[in-house]
Amino acid sequence: MQEDKLRHLLGLHLHGRMSTAETEELSKLLQDESNEALFISLLSDMMEASADGDGEYDPAHWEAVRQRILEADTGAPVVPIRRHWWKWTAAAAVAGILAAGAWMFLHKEQLPAAAVSMEGRYKNDIPPGGNRASLTLASGQVIDLDAAAEGKLAQQGGTQIRKLQNGQVEYAGDEPSTVAAWNTLVTPRGGQFRLTLPDGTNVWLNAASELRFPTAFPGKERKVELTGEAYFEVAKDASKPFMVKTESGIDVQVLGTHFNISAYDGVPSAVTLLEGAVAVNTKELVPGQQAVQLNGQIRIRPCDTDQAVAWKNGFFNFSDADIETVMKELERWYDVKVRYETDVSELRFGGGMQRSLPLTSVLRILENYQVKFRVEGRVITVIR
Repeated sequence: MQEDKLRHLLGLHLHGRMSTAETEELSKLLQDESNEALFISLLSDMMEASADGDGEYDPAHWEAVRQRILEADTGAPVVPIRRHWWKWTAAAAVAGILAAGAWMFLHKEQLPAAAVSMEGRYKNDIPPGGNRASLTLASGQVIDLDAAAEGKLAQQGGTQIRKLQNGQVEYAGDEPSTVAAWNTLVTPRGGQFRLTLPDGTNVWLNAASELRFPTAFPGKERKVELTGEAYFEVAKDASKPFMVKTESGIDVQVLGTHFNISAYDGVPSAVTLLEGAVAVNTKELVPGQQAVQLNGQIRIRPCDTDQAVAWKNGFFNFSDADIETVMKELERWYDVKVRYETDVSELRFGGGMQRSLPLTSVLRILENYQVKFRVEGRVITVIR
């Protein structure tokens, strides 16, 4: 029966045990829109089946996963594949199951553990990034925040630096300070971190990023310096504008607002406003707009704010993205290098998946789009 075949092939896919012929058969089944209802039904069955497995089953969690899958925006490659909205849904569902750790029982028989090999091309797997960062104090002392214990890390003037139970770092003033010392928070490739500044502003720092900031804001403004990407929830203080400066030449000024800045080397810098108001190099934004730096000029355009902050919420979110854009995100998050043996610049990718997935699970999803990969050590090679 079609149901038994699809259930069996999905199980093999989840556990990395598919032959070339089985991979092609599953691909054909998922591209047949008449199988849409059957696939969603099987997905629901697998979610329920996880209650009998080793993983913890939470109906509310799975309902949220199911809704994200069904509501996913699934712009497939422009050429040469047609736009099957639910084809990406299938891939996203597999990703959701993997990310939740729900290894399914099929016909009450547990399959062997997943193998990394896909036709011998995946020599090894690489785990996703996590909360990793180092903090350099004004004295030059470097604190490895991964290894640091909870509690007080340092005291600088009237400011105490603490690592909280949830892993984030907080700067809190014991008393008003008239002198500020500068600190630097650095996330490596494969790292991210959350920080609370002395004024109560919360900052989420993405991978391969650096934030330089003072231990107090005694003057008439609150200024920090950013390289890479960060999401800010700025504490309101009408008497002290909050300013972010980047090496790329973007300067952002706010009073109290939520916004994202992406200022990586080699890609256009962008500021996305979610709430409040900001001025980017004197040009004002309203929520739902993005300022992009192109050829030294700032251009304002409407944007998808969910896509801009997907990284902060634990997702990759691509919209008509080329292969280079996709692979740059994977390079930063998995701390890998990417090489190209073929030109696949015409391909476009759309949709989303969890950043909590191991690398090979992400690549398996991307391989639905007429591209293949080889993984050796920390090097991904793009092949046809």
